[in-house]
Amino acid sequence: MIGSLSDRLSVIMRDIGLVHFRQLISSSDHLPYLTRHRAEALATRVRMVAAAFSILTLAWIILDRLVLPWPSWGWLAGLRLVSGVIFIGLALAAHRGVTLERALFLLAILLALPLSLFLTAQFTLSGLALEGAAAMDARLYAALPIIIVAGLGVMPLTVAEGLAFALPVIVAAMLGPMMANGIDWISQMSTMWVLGMILGVYLLESMIQLNYMISLLQRASHDPLTGVFTRNSGNEIVDTQFRQSCRQNVPFAVAFIDLDNFKSVNDAHGHEAGDWVLKNAVTNLSRLLRNSDVIIRWGGEEFVVLLGSASLEGQRVAMHRIVSEWLGVRPDGNPVTASIGVAERIADGAQDWPALIELADSRMYQAKMSGKARSVMGGGEVILPPDKGSANNRAQLHGREAGA
Repeated sequence: MIGSLSDRLSVIMRDIGLVHFRQLISSSDHLPYLTRHRAEALATRVRMVAAAFSILTLAWIILDRLVLPWPSWGWLAGLRLVSGVIFIGLALAAHRGVTLERALFLLAILLALPLSLFLTAQFTLSGLALEGAAAMDARLYAALPIIIVAGLGVMPLTVAEGLAFALPVIVAAMLGPMMANGIDWISQMSTMWVLGMILGVYLLESMIQLNYMISLLQRASHDPLTGVFTRNSGNEIVDTQFRQSCRQNVPFAVAFIDLDNFKSVNDAHGHEAGDWVLKNAVTNLSRLLRNSDVIIRWGGEEFVVLLGSASLEGQRVAMHRIVSEWLGVRPDGNPVTASIGVAERIADGAQDWPALIELADSRMYQAKMSGKARSVMGGGEVILPPDKGSANNRAQLHGREAGA
């Protein structure tokens, strides 16, 4: 058992380069697309387990009726009927578009039902002299906490979430028999030992499962060449951050970046050189931005950068960094420049995020048409590299902003 746990832990540590270890511990750093997929996976598995439990829970009434005395089996049958109805409700609950909070709530209900059966059985069967099939039935009830903790292994939970669900079950498994039957140290310590071992295995299995999910989503949602988000996954992030900025009434800025004269790199030096330029450009762009900024490959040599709640001055600082250092060098030794358009939700009155992206794209086009290697912001403000004059040139671009 110890060797098996060690081997599984080694697998996690070997693969940990794919994800941050803290993502396996807590969901605080999970990105929206991961949270959505986890929520749907949890809700789907809750439905499947609830469907199976509804059948087993109702069928168990027959066993109780055959082997347990009245009124013990009657109390348990009543609780099983209620639990069965709730299990059926969980099995029929919608899982599309479910939030993580709702999925965790559904899971809590799923686990509470067998735990309530365990506690009820402890008090209902307390003091009865049970033998044969009745004693076996009572032991099955006593094993419910073990089944609950082991069953958590099918859920893609973080370590913090797993402990939040498992520890109350373990406490109930310890206190329930003590309150109903008094203290039996040998029996209770053996139960705690088994539960502790199962908890350790469950936590490792949960980490492996979650690590695998994160790795799959990482490959599916990130551009294989540059390592940044693809347009499909980026749309979800943009939508989430835009909605959040609306709820909190804070700025939300985006920059649309198009590498200048990129086609000439492919034509003159080949697509392998073009790929190298793209990867190097993203590396430099990531270095020049904040850790919280999100880069999305919008298509070809076009990128969208989510500057989040950056103020106007913050947007200027980011653009100054980019146009001052640019994004690496081309095979001919010239710098990799870009035409950039910046838009912000509140200042530009964008009603939705597609309109915001379209406005940033329009300003990028203005930057390209007016000479390239520059950034166009709201109000016609143009940010140029130091060798091209004032970085805060506020020329209005002759009405192009309004025409866009």
